[in-house]
Amino acid sequence: MGAQFVVGIDLGTTHTVVAYSELVARATPPRPKIFPIPQLTAANASEARSLLASALYAPLPSEISGDPTWVVGEFARRRGAEITGRFVSSAKSWLSHTAVDRLAPILPWGTRDDDESPRISPVEASTRILAQVKEAWDAAHPKAPLAEQDVVLTLPASFDEVARLLTLRAAEGVGLSPTLFEEPTAAFYDALEDKRAVLKLAKHGERTVLVCDVGGGTTDLSLMTIAPASGEDEEDFVVRRVAVGRHILLGGDNMDLALAHLAESRIVAPPNHLEPRELAQLVLSCRDAKERILAGQATEARVVVLGRGSSLVGGARATTLTKEEVESIVLGGFFPPVADDAMAPRARGGIVAFGLPYERDPAITRHVRQFLTRHASSIPHGAPDAVLLNGGVFHAAPIVEALLDAMASWAGGKRPALLANRDPDLAVARGAVRYGLARRGMLYRVESGASRGYYVAVASEQGASNEPLRAVCILPRGAKEGVHHEAGRSFELLVGRSVRFDMYASDVANDEAGTLVTIPDDDAFERLPPVVTSIPKEGKEQAVPVHLGGELLATGQLALACTEIGSGSGRRHRLEFQLREGAKPASAPPPPSIAPQTTTSALPPAKKAEVERLVDRVFGRKGEAEERETKDLVRELERLLGERATWTMQLARELADRLLENPGARRRSAHHERNFWLLFGFCMRPGFGDPGDEARIARAWPLFDGRLAFPGEARGWQQFFIAWRRMAGGMTEAMQVGFRDAMDAAIAPPEAGLKKPKRMPEALDELVATLASFERVPVAKRVALGDWVSERTWVDSDPRLWSAIGRIGARVPLYASVHHVIPPKNAATWLERMLRQKWESISTMPHAAVQLSRVTGDRTRDIDERLRREVEKRLVAISAKPAWIQAVRELVEIGDEERVAILGEGLPIGLRLTPSS
Repeated sequence: MGAQFVVGIDLGTTHTVVAYSELVARATPPRPKIFPIPQLTAANASEARSLLASALYAPLPSEISGDPTWVVGEFARRRGAEITGRFVSSAKSWLSHTAVDRLAPILPWGTRDDDESPRISPVEASTRILAQVKEAWDAAHPKAPLAEQDVVLTLPASFDEVARLLTLRAAEGVGLSPTLFEEPTAAFYDALEDKRAVLKLAKHGERTVLVCDVGGGTTDLSLMTIAPASGEDEEDFVVRRVAVGRHILLGGDNMDLALAHLAESRIVAPPNHLEPRELAQLVLSCRDAKERILAGQATEARVVVLGRGSSLVGGARATTLTKEEVESIVLGGFFPPVADDAMAPRARGGIVAFGLPYERDPAITRHVRQFLTRHASSIPHGAPDAVLLNGGVFHAAPIVEALLDAMASWAGGKRPALLANRDPDLAVARGAVRYGLARRGMLYRVESGASRGYYVAVASEQGASNEPLRAVCILPRGAKEGVHHEAGRSFELLVGRSVRFDMYASDVANDEAGTLVTIPDDDAFERLPPVVTSIPKEGKEQAVPVHLGGELLATGQLALACTEIGSGSGRRHRLEFQLREGAKPASAPPPPSIAPQTTTSALPPAKKAEVERLVDRVFGRKGEAEERETKDLVRELERLLGERATWTMQLARELADRLLENPGARRRSAHHERNFWLLFGFCMRPGFGDPGDEARIARAWPLFDGRLAFPGEARGWQQFFIAWRRMAGGMTEAMQVGFRDAMDAAIAPPEAGLKKPKRMPEALDELVATLASFERVPVAKRVALGDWVSERTWVDSDPRLWSAIGRIGARVPLYASVHHVIPPKNAATWLERMLRQKWESISTMPHAAVQLSRVTGDRTRDIDERLRREVEKRLVAISAKPAWIQAVRELVEIGDEERVAILGEGLPIGLRLTPSS
């Protein structure tokens, strides 16, 4: 049976709303209706409401009938304010957070590994919210289940492709196959119901409308044009979406947080502060206060932090926020007038709260003006003629007036017209329904193609890092739905292995498919997570030529593919974005991986045969090398190819592949073993960056079980441990845990109760450094390692121990998801011990202290401010590097120089480092 309804679902940061309309043959389609969603409002009470709180709470045993693991809705929101450690909110914002593994159970954020409370991934949290919607709908419509309806699921227009795919995965988790649609455009569809207002606006020619959607967690901006249709019908018009803003993680949640910081300063005396869970309570209390005051329902409001346990009420601490204070923070901080001299480019991102990387600049008006300036060519009159405001914050008239005043000040005093929005909380869901009807030809349709152009990076033949980065357009900006575009040039890809494409997107470039461009250093292009494919091997072929192409699907998804050419098969392979943490390392994305001659050897032709002969004589199947040849292999390779530091990543990986052809040769002698691990580890550093690294490390991992054939050789152990440290960034969590389980006993103190191995490995200092580099190990095991190493410093003054402590307790990981960072209290314990040492005599101490105390802005990761000030004083006293001092004073990104220093050596030429997300 076909769909009987169009159903629009606004999966919001704060609330989820569902609207629907029957699919009936009428001259005028019925207006969308809101579907009330049943939800718990108290432990034993349920009520159907228009707004489903996008909040999850894990009830205590026997608290809720049936003992559900999670409940969704209003009760979850209210109860979560009291027990924040069992509360999940803003799951939608987490879907766009690239520095965490969004498929891992990391929420509630800041809970410990040993906490027995349930944990959930951002994707599963979104799935559970949609499950509540589906269950309610199916109960009300048993003959028209939701999975069989025409479902339109909205998301921010600025969501990147991975966030879109994760949203789709959440929907698929409950059996839905929705069309994805942009929230600002959905809000505009709802406004189009007032046809007279639109006709009045477009009566005298093309007009521009800014849609400003400020939700709980994001500010989403889109630009629309309205123009009279070319026909004779004066009642007809054409609407196009011409520009979409970048992802701005800034909304009502940030306003609540700013108010909470003010209230906190009164509840506890600075520099003391509330615990993360207490602050989360205060934020929710401030949200209620803000909404009441800005709605004119109160001139002041009391905000409360509850006590704990039996003192839940009696131990509460409270303060009062006045109307003047709320307006000063919300209007002055988030909607101030923006002068020309305040429009200098500002760093994007930076402020982290409850684990989310909010925008550093809270002024929404500045972001709006920057968006309008960026897309000035699409605004013929110099400023928008009208504005449509959407989102819960615009219930407050003072906020509406502040934004309109700011926009008037940029347009010579002329205010834009304000398009009516009957209810900003419901508009997106209703507009999603109207879009669904428009797709069926039942309503006006907004013309909207791809909001960004998509490009694939093209590598230089030798992977040189000093050449400008180039990319080819595979889907132009504005591409229409259902129209396939190809890059117009062929690429040669290896078969039988995964291949990765480095992707870029631009919301301003207007290149045709196939255009080769140079990626500038400015912000015109945004780096995306890579996409991958694997072409099965058929016969003896090593590579196949392909065309790359893209298409905007009618469902709102971006489809990328490579198609084989010349073979007659025309096989087509879908390109999929990497989703898991580690696919896009926070510290070091891969270099351009696809070039027109991908299979060309990095070895100079004149030297290729000699290099292969040298390697094969030592590690080939015949093993003809004499002892001197084995010992001198690396030196001879440097003689032919130049110093190791100058080897490109392509060259290094080619040598690693040669070594993997016969890894058993490493066991022929102690010299073979030592040189195998020295060369292989160097060529594989840092374990990621090339599309074949995952497969290489998977092939190398079984070699760990073999340990060493010559365990009495300390230098063999040294290179063994160094090699695995160099590959740490490419090792999976299971590999790192397996390594720890096998080696912990060698360094653990007796009280740990671990059985010592019969033969202890040599080079324990290198082992400690290697274990410290494993960032994907569960937090509890990392804390234990840090405690063991700290204990050793009482009897061993080796500077490398302090360096290991800094790496273990670092506030910002180099390659892993930030949920692996150890708690601040453990870092503080080690830091207190550091402050009792003489830093002048321990070379590694200052930088280790910086790693433990640098500012992240995330209260669940930052150490106590008092302790951080002590570190700052000590750094100043010893004249430490200015960048280190700045890192413990304020939020700054880790620079390339420091990242390389932490890794302990330079990276292969061709691997560029970028700041953490």
